[in-house]
Amino acid sequence: VLGKHAEAESELRLTGTLGAGLVNVSMDRTFVDEHGTRWIVDYKTGVHAGGDLDVFLDRERERYRTQLERYAALMRGPDSRPIRLGLYFPLLNGWREWAPQGGAGAPTTDQT
Repeated sequence: VLGKHAEAESELRLTGTLGAGLVNVSMDRTFVDEHGTRWIVDYKTGVHAGGDLDVFLDRERERYRTQLERYAALMRGPDSRPIRLGLYFPLLNGWREWAPQGGAGAPTTDQT
């Protein structure tokens, strides 16, 4: 996630239309891996006290799923590569990844 990757960007801003609305987003990190997959990674710096860490990470994935799926929908406009989404918890050494659900149409997107 933190190493050198092709087309790596941090704090990438995109503006586009999803559904009937205009949205502006800022992605923490995006890059293309050695297999040609576009990654969209969101950093989470929160702490977790007590309980099962895996359960916490799974809940956080569900909590932020809509946000990252929106990023993927916007990225599909300018980028036709496969996309993977990830949540990275550096303070917990935690990681969750998944493929975005089916396309939300073909959004129009501008990099700003």
